[in-house]
Amino acid sequence: MQRFYSLGFTLAFFIALPYFLFQVLCHRKYSSSFIERLGILPNQIRLRSPGGIWIHAVSAGEVLSALPLIKKIRQRWPTRPVFLSTTSSSGQLLARQNCTDLDDIFYFPLDWKFSVRQTLKQVRPSLVLILETEIWPNFLHECHRQKVAVCLANGRISDRSFQRYWKFRWLFRWALVHFDFCFVQDDLDRRRLILLGAPPNKVKVSGNLKYDIALPNQLTEKIDHFQSLINPGSNSFLVVAGSTRKNEEIFILEAFRSLQKQCPTVKLLLAPRHPNRCEEIEQLLKKLSFHYRKRSSLSPMHSTDLEIPVEVILLDTLGELPVLYALADLVFVGGSLVPWGGHNLLEPAIFKKPVLFGPYMNNFRDMSRHFIEAKAGLMVRNQVELQEQLINLYHNPTHRKKLGENGYNIIQTHQGSSNKLLDYIENTFFIRHTNHSKLV
Repeated sequence: MQRFYSLGFTLAFFIALPYFLFQVLCHRKYSSSFIERLGILPNQIRLRSPGGIWIHAVSAGEVLSALPLIKKIRQRWPTRPVFLSTTSSSGQLLARQNCTDLDDIFYFPLDWKFSVRQTLKQVRPSLVLILETEIWPNFLHECHRQKVAVCLANGRISDRSFQRYWKFRWLFRWALVHFDFCFVQDDLDRRRLILLGAPPNKVKVSGNLKYDIALPNQLTEKIDHFQSLINPGSNSFLVVAGSTRKNEEIFILEAFRSLQKQCPTVKLLLAPRHPNRCEEIEQLLKKLSFHYRKRSSLSPMHSTDLEIPVEVILLDTLGELPVLYALADLVFVGGSLVPWGGHNLLEPAIFKKPVLFGPYMNNFRDMSRHFIEAKAGLMVRNQVELQEQLINLYHNPTHRKKLGENGYNIIQTHQGSSNKLLDYIENTFFIRHTNHSKLV
């Protein structure tokens, strides 16, 4: 089984190789991460003590989920090295900006035995925590062989992922048995993971780590900085559309145009999920005759230029959106008017901001349900409903305030998943196995 999988992984890699070479040569993507993904890590990692905790967070969203978890791990086990790996460059950048108390940050190895073994040899962890659902068979098999404990944390299997995994359930059944334990977000995730082959006694519902969200570090200074850049003005109204996806911006911009008729001073901060789409969005902004500026072109010295007037600010940088939510009067969370599965509603809710989202919230099904039931957010089914709610909420500050307060209360009510996870780790791995050489 392992040889068959490794052969398939290698074939898939070489099929995709021309694309990656094109990205390296034309856009300088992946070149900095490829060496690390082969298992060649910075020298300082080898100098750390063995027995550490390795957290894997695929991309920016998972890194944000990991921030409060990392803080609590540091508090519980201050002498253990703590590492973080990512797969995406956006996750890597966000981690380096926000995870200053980690022992090191690196890219997760490609799923070949030699790269996995080389990485494990240098990191020498006692425990690996994999956030969300990253199932890499060779990595799991090698950790099991080397007696390195591996836990799935905040596990989630979306509708789309389940359909894809089900086609290869024979492979995932072989891989999932190598998890020492799996903590998943809800009962549906638990049932799906068991159907794919995870032993039932190793899967437990612990809630969503994302609810343990905390305010960013140095928040006041960051808000003051962005306030000086955006310069919304005392009479302005700021709408933030975060993590938008392809074919979604057109709906947002047309709804925003209708709001402008009610509030001429309104501004839109448009934040695509992937900033490399900004050139495409600029063409759309020009086509619709919007006056816009890119975030990277703003500076406090030139903030008065926004009086020209600028209608749309296009966020073309990484890692800044969570703080920019703090400046919003109203937030739309993207990836939800088109079938992408939605994005995290908690990032604006932590600032008590009223939230709108579309019907495609498959990746955050429980969270969106909580927001609807608690009257903390409003679902809009299409562009017309988005337009109506933007206008209604603009004219109703009391409703906006109530939505924001209810969203914040949801966060307070559902926190605690990280403590459940760490209590289990402490009792199962760091106490029961204190005599094991890998766990001291």
